[in-house]
Amino acid sequence: MKTKCITLLLALLLVFGLTGCGAPDVPMEATIDGNTIVLGQTTMQDLIDLGYEPHLQSRQDVARDGDAYITFYYSLDKGAGHQFWADVAVPWSGDTNINDEAALSTTEGIVRSVKFSKSSTEKIKASYNGIDIQDMTFDYGIEKWGAKKDDRTTVPAYLATVKRGSLRMESESTLEEEFHELTVSLSMKELEKMQK
Repeated sequence: MKTKCITLLLALLLVFGLTGCGAPDVPMEATIDGNTIVLGQTTMQDLIDLGYEPHLQSRQDVARDGDAYITFYYSLDKGAGHQFWADVAVPWSGDTNINDEAALSTTEGIVRSVKFSKSSTEKIKASYNGIDIQDMTFDYGIEKWGAKKDDRTTVPAYLATVKRGSLRMESESTLEEEFHELTVSLSMKELEKMQK
């Protein structure tokens, strides 16, 4: 009897795991100034063509065996109050020198995540899944996406694991308890799947 119960439990876990039960299937895209950024599809050149100026903030220092992409972190803006951030991925050539990937990141880099904050989008309309960033709250993320408190950071933050990535909500500082910024991230596995 015990063996049958364990077998049934394992079968149920397998079924739920394969169907992605529990993780909401939400859009992996965001809208800024009426333009949709589709994670895993939109490139840095697409954003530059929309008039955004890219500024490299940081980059992956070293590539590790098994890496298919090198990640670069950019801020993109058209001036104060008209800014957002993006992680972009560039296919790795396998060379230890990643300067070629760095050069390609400003044009061919594929957007893997975007981050919007209330203060940096004051002069534009930035939204995720139809909700304006200015109107978003922690309660909305908890209710709609099942976001859970993330204690790995000093500022109040909530994280939702979704079917193809994650949604992260944070406050502006340790003194604030209100939502300030949203990061929508496509998982590396999903990015790789989309490029095949």
